[in-house]
Amino acid sequence: MTRSKSGFPPIQQRLIEFVRRELPSSENHYNFSKLIGDASTRQYFRCSVSEQSYMIAVYPEPFNPGKFNYLEVYELLRHIGLPVPEILAMDGDLGTVLQEDLGNESLQKRLLNSEKNERENLLHQAIDHIVTLQQQGPQALGKKSQASQLAFDEKKLNWELHFFRRHYLEGYRKGKPANQEELTEEFARLAAELASLPRFLCHRDYQVRNLFLKEDRIYIIDFQDARWGPLCYDLVSLLKDSIQLHSSEIEEYKSYFLSKSRHGKPAYDFDRQFHLMCIQRLLKAIGTYGYQITQRDLLIYEQHLKGSLHRCFTSLQAITEFPYIRSLVENELNS
Repeated sequence: MTRSKSGFPPIQQRLIEFVRRELPSSENHYNFSKLIGDASTRQYFRCSVSEQSYMIAVYPEPFNPGKFNYLEVYELLRHIGLPVPEILAMDGDLGTVLQEDLGNESLQKRLLNSEKNERENLLHQAIDHIVTLQQQGPQALGKKSQASQLAFDEKKLNWELHFFRRHYLEGYRKGKPANQEELTEEFARLAAELASLPRFLCHRDYQVRNLFLKEDRIYIIDFQDARWGPLCYDLVSLLKDSIQLHSSEIEEYKSYFLSKSRHGKPAYDFDRQFHLMCIQRLLKAIGTYGYQITQRDLLIYEQHLKGSLHRCFTSLQAITEFPYIRSLVENELNS
C-alpha cells in the first residue's frame, strides 16, 4: 500500500481497503461522495452500496480503539438512551469508522421551514437530551475516560477567548486591539466567573448543525469532545450558535429547561450565567470561523460571522461590565 510522507496511507486507499473488507458484498459496486466537513480535521464520506448507504469518518491519524474518545462517549450516550448513529465497524490502523447514515436533514435545516408548534416540539426534544445527559451521564461516565478528566476550567475558557483574538481580530480582520491589556483583563474576568460555576456533563458542541433528524427523532453527532462545564453550556449552544430565535422564544426555552432539570432555579443567577456563556461561547465560535477561513481556506464559514456577532452583542448589552469587548463586537457589526 502506498504511504504518504507521514507514513499513513492516503485517504482514498484507506477508504477502498476498508470498504472491501467490511462490505464484501459490494463486489466493487460502491460509490463515495465527500461531504462538506465540519471544523475538525476529520473527513466524512457517504458510501452507497446497492440500496444501502453508510457514513465513513476518516481521521488524519491512526487511533487506538481502546483509547478512542469518540467510542467512549458513544457507549456512554447509548447506555443512557440518547440516540446516536450506530457504529458498524472501525479500524484504528486505517483511521476509519463505519457508521449508520442519518441522512441529510439537520435540525438547522428542518427549523428553517418549521411552524412555531413544530419548532417548539423539536427544540423541547433537543433540550430533553441535554437534561438526560446532565442527569444520567455522570453515573455512567467511566472515571478513567477522557470526558471525565476534561473541563471548561479557567485556563481553557481563557485560551478560547484569546483564540478569538488571534484568529478573528488578528488573523481574519488583520488588526490588533488598541488596548491589549484591557481586553486581556476582561477576558480573564469572564473566564474566571464561568469557571467558578458548578459543573455538569456537556456535549461541548450541541448546536443545531450537530443534531440530525431520522424518522422525526433527534440524533446527536460530534460528541467526542464531551466534558464538564456550566449548567447552561449546551443550552447556549443549542439556542444561540447557529439559529436566530426571538428573545421571547429563548426565554420560553430557558424556562422549559429549568422546569425539566432537577436543579430547579439555580442559586446562581441563571440569566446572568446564560449571557456570560453566550459571550464566551460565541467569541470562541467566531474565532473558529476566522481560523477555518484563514488557515484552511474554507470561505463557507464567512456566512456565520454576522449572526454570531449579533447574538454575542445582545448578551454584551445585557451584561455591562465588559465594555471593551462590547466595543470591539459593536465595531465589527458596524464595519
